[in-house]
Amino acid sequence: MSTRPSLDDGLIAARKGSRRAPSGAPSGRVGPGEFVVYPGVPGRMYELLERVSAAAGDSPDRGDPGISLDRTRLTLRWYGELPADVRSVVEAATGFDVAVEQTEFRPGDLRAEADRLAREHAPTVTSATARPEGDGIDVLVAPAAAGAVGGPDDALAAAGVTSPFPLVPEVGEVPPA
Repeated sequence: MSTRPSLDDGLIAARKGSRRAPSGAPSGRVGPGEFVVYPGVPGRMYELLERVSAAAGDSPDRGDPGISLDRTRLTLRWYGELPADVRSVVEAATGFDVAVEQTEFRPGDLRAEADRLAREHAPTVTSATARPEGDGIDVLVAPAAAGAVGGPDDALAAAGVTSPFPLVPEVGEVPPA
């Protein structure tokens, strides 16, 4: 008998999700269709997330899920109407509440824009990620850039960083992987 913790024991976190082949080195971030399995969360929630991922495929309308702190509610974020396949998975859920929140912007568009900002505006922008709520993009601004002009907003303006989506800048660096 093994004494090593397992996901069934609810003692360790593990990355789960997309069965797609990785494209390059792991980013350390959870990608679209992936999620982190945390201790204490009912396995049924993760089973539902896997079924939603299978039904949704690579839909750019799917946002990041959320699990309540008391582990009784799963929130699915979606842009527009849920496809029938996804809706049937959600309606079949039992044992916990499932809420579907509409996002203001298409999560796939936010992810693409965040990737563009990080790529085109380095080293001022040290990281950019779509906000889980689907309402904009979190942007980390290099401390040196922010310090040189008085803050993260001013650093973005000085570097010519613009976006059609709301940006939520903070000063920070991405920790080494």
